[in-house]
Amino acid sequence: MRIAVIGGGLGGLAAAHALVEAGHDAHVLEAASRAGGVIETSRVDGFVREHAASSFLGSPARGARALCERLGVPLDKASPRAKRRWIYIDGKLRALPRNPVELVRSDLLTWRGKLDLLREPLRPPRGEHDESVHAFAARRFGAEAARAIVAPFVTGVFAADAHDISLEAGFPRLAELDAAGGIVRGFAGQAAKAAFRRIAGGRKPRTPSGLFAPTGGIGALVEALAKKLGPRVHLATRVGEVAPSPGGVRVDGEAWGAAVLAIPAEDAAKIVGPVPHLASRLAAFHRAPSAIVYLGYPEAAVPRAVDGFGFLVALGEDLRVLGVVFESVVWPGRAPVGQVLLRCIFGGGRDPQAAALPDADLIAHARHDVEKVLGARGEPTHASVVRWPRGIAQYALAHRDLVRAAVTAARTHRIALAGADYRGPGVNDLCADADVIVEEIRSW
Repeated sequence: MRIAVIGGGLGGLAAAHALVEAGHDAHVLEAASRAGGVIETSRVDGFVREHAASSFLGSPARGARALCERLGVPLDKASPRAKRRWIYIDGKLRALPRNPVELVRSDLLTWRGKLDLLREPLRPPRGEHDESVHAFAARRFGAEAARAIVAPFVTGVFAADAHDISLEAGFPRLAELDAAGGIVRGFAGQAAKAAFRRIAGGRKPRTPSGLFAPTGGIGALVEALAKKLGPRVHLATRVGEVAPSPGGVRVDGEAWGAAVLAIPAEDAAKIVGPVPHLASRLAAFHRAPSAIVYLGYPEAAVPRAVDGFGFLVALGEDLRVLGVVFESVVWPGRAPVGQVLLRCIFGGGRDPQAAALPDADLIAHARHDVEKVLGARGEPTHASVVRWPRGIAQYALAHRDLVRAAVTAARTHRIALAGADYRGPGVNDLCADADVIVEEIRSW
């Protein structure tokens, strides 16, 4: 089948690659002069900047790690120095416990909060309804853990308030464990099943765990995909309309067997005007604006930023930044020798107005916050801003219902939906989603 993949971000490139591997004649139509969408790696003043996502977990079997291996993209594993993570809460930087002993000693929770957390296996599962991640966390772990641990983690993924993100859509793994009787019981049950499978079927190779990134930056992954697809990637090709056609679709008047919409849903809604019931469903999806401020300092100027992954900020603190990643600690070669690189995240669903601030104001906020939290001293050796007006997909309550309705409406017109708006916003999600697109088109 000849298929038009509209949008050359990671979701579109991965979908096109999977479709070609499945025997289809897929072509990527990208409006910009480069492929990759929000994902890009750039180098300024000797510092390596990631414009959006920067890494992925290595464990998913059909995720980014496996795709990089098939494409021959070399990978780096996050530094062991990056294992420590911090939460800024109640005006202080506090370490996130990594084991039960650290939890007992931690000042992140009071003793009452720790006892609430230990009662998790005794809590009842939720009913059939969807709920916010915050409601789930408060129900299962207690109010303190919901605020101090889970809510900042949601901010790290969606740059959003945990009250606004769907558990089922945003964190389906947690929803499954909850339905299995709770997080502790769910993990215990899965561990027992895995042990039984090993006994019955022999030992299988372990899937690499931990955090990974392509050597030199995640831009290497989109570059490898674009190179693999070669002349099938058509840059500076803006699509104005996708319309139904007997036995397929018409893209700006040209006949195709099918189309994959791999651009933001809000943009996709504008080009499927001839299919109003699909356009109305796509218009219901929402993305939040985001901005990243990169700051470089001499190592001696930020002594607290030479160990650990970084810190997330709890809701209600007197800081504008949502979180800071110690990029040069996590990954090799991200800063000149003797320098540190800090990645400061602003905006999102928690503070969308911040993403519209001028560069100078964002840099000033970033400098103030890292000075307050990390004790940064003096002038930065590097300061720059990357911003995305439609940066981060927001998975509100009943998000899965929206996805089902949109996919059904699109399917009747030989259109498939790909990208961060639907089945997962992360790098692994977008890579694994390519298989979903192939199966969707095969089902027609």
